[in-house]
Parts: sequence; structure tokens; C-alpha cells
Amino acid sequence: MAVMSGNTKKGRPRSEAAYDAILRSTLKLVSSEGFRAITMDRISNEAGVGKMTIYRRWPNKASVVMESLLQLIGPETDFPVAPSALERLRKQLELQARFFRGPSGRLIRSLLAEAQSDKDLAMAFRDLWIRPRRAGVLEVLRQAVEEGALRRDLNLEVATDQLYGPIYYRMLIGSGKIDSAFLRTLFEHFLAGCGTK
Repeated sequence: MAVMSGNTKKGRPRSEAAYDAILRSTLKLVSSEGFRAITMDRISNEAGVGKMTIYRRWPNKASVVMESLLQLIGPETDFPVAPSALERLRKQLELQARFFRGPSGRLIRSLLAEAQSDKDLAMAFRDLWIRPRRAGVLEVLRQAVEEGALRRDLNLEVATDQLYGPIYYRMLIGSGKIDSAFLRTLFEHFLAGCGTK
């Protein structure tokens, strides 16, 4: 995508086009070459923008990478609309599993590995990826409690780990498939311990 055109009357504003080009270039580079191999210079060249354009928005490479994930592939796992909170939870688990089975899952796995030795990436991953998603799960669990589908004495933090921890574990360790049969059994076990029926 060309972002340096002098024509600002048609299409998106130049700053928005540059922002989009930076995110798409970052995602392309990190997906094909890995987090360690890319630099702010590489992102700048790939996006066709000045390096200072990037630094005006992001303090480091890790923050650019995480925002590219959030904006371009993060919505794939947003909670869908459903008649009940419990059904929203079940459907989102399916989206999460599909996400982890594909190229995005391989990218997340590689970034988590890099985060073990890169403090900036570890912080960005935790603050920008994990915490907002965890907050969304907690909110849906609260709704399920209010709807009477889950126990009122439920520890929501532990319930979140119980439900999503096995999916991350399989994605990271490769101990088994994240398929429909696994998700069905996981959700049934979760309801057996946390549900009201």
C-alpha cells in the first residue's frame, strides 16, 4: 500500500494510512521472520514511512508488534453475540481454538517464547494482549453468574484459568489437539464443577 502520496483529498488521511501500513508491515514481518529478526528500521522501510513516524506512536518494537496483533488479528477472538453469557463463552472458546490452530496460533506461540528473554515484549504481551482478554472473560463469567448459569460462590479468576489454561497449554506444549472433541469435554468438565445444574 502506498502511503506517501501527496494527494490528501481522496481516501483516508495520510496519518491513518501510515498507521495502517505500519501495522500491516509489522505483522507481515513478524509472521514471516520472527520477532527477533525485525527492527524498527525494517518496519519503517516495509511500511514506507519515516522511523520517527513510528516512534511518535510506539516506544519500542514490542509495542508495535502487539498493537499490530490487537488491531489486525485480535478481533478474530472477540466474544460473539449469543442468547446467554454461557453460550457466548462456549462460542468464544471455539473461536479461540480455531485461532490457535492456524498461523495466528503459531505467531502467538513464537512471541510467548521470545517474551521469556525480552522484557519489553513480555510487558507488552501481558498488558496489551492477556489482560484485556482476561477482563473480557471475567465480565462474561460475571454475567453467567447473574443469569444463574454458574455458582454464585465461584472464584472467577480461578474459573478463567480452569477454562482457558488447558487451551494455552496445548497450544504451547503441543500435548494434544485443540479440536471440537477436546473443547466439548473441557466445557463439560467446567460446567460440572462450576455450573448450577
